[in-house]
Amino acid sequence: MIGSLRRRRGVGLVVLGVGAYLVFLLVNLPASWLGFALERASRGALSLGEPAGTVWKGSGLLALRSGGAFRGIADIEWRTNPLPLLAGRLSVALSGAAPEAGLRASVSLGAGSVRFRNVEVNAPAVLLEPLVPAAAFAKPEGRLRVLADSFEIGGGGVVGAASVEWLEAGVLQTRQLGDYRLQITGMGERAELKLATLRGDLRLTGGGEWRAAQPRIVQLRGLAEAAAERKDLEPLLQTMGIAGAGPSRPFVWTVPI
Repeated sequence: MIGSLRRRRGVGLVVLGVGAYLVFLLVNLPASWLGFALERASRGALSLGEPAGTVWKGSGLLALRSGGAFRGIADIEWRTNPLPLLAGRLSVALSGAAPEAGLRASVSLGAGSVRFRNVEVNAPAVLLEPLVPAAAFAKPEGRLRVLADSFEIGGGGVVGAASVEWLEAGVLQTRQLGDYRLQITGMGERAELKLATLRGDLRLTGGGEWRAAQPRIVQLRGLAEAAAERKDLEPLLQTMGIAGAGPSRPFVWTVPI
């Protein structure tokens, strides 16, 4: 009887010790695990460089894939909420900064998907140059503002709504074009795009779409109207593929991203 009790007590101590060790490992999971989860959930579109700390609280360099390499976007810090792990997701509160830029968002990582909530990003447009091939040619000026209440990217496409504002826009050394808003509405395998001008001498309106079958292409078509006094915009319109005469001119753009 006594021997049996001792064996049970010994087994209990071993189980307790193993449990305590597993908790220790879980609490001290390195930040690189979050980078692995981010890259896997975004299917290689996003990565985390220079990770420091743990999965639950840490910092690193958020990077976006451009061509065959990753380009750093911003230094970020995060805090992780462990409760969504019960549903198979990792919920992270992000904040970040770069020169003249700021980032705030809640990110939920799941199996093959990334969900963004309460997103607010402010950044100079020049940051797009190393990330988007078309921007490297256009040399954008001004500021970008990205807002989204809920937006999810997964293997099947995108779901949710987001807006991108380009303020005090300029391209190819032509300044003071205007302020613009691109509204993105994801509906699974396709996303609807709506382009509007908030103010400015070059008014652009149009629509288009993105399709999961062609994830690196965005197609837009619409109308461009330049203020009569801005004769300096004519060469820019020609470069942008907006030809013809008259105040209102149609355009069709296929933009690589």
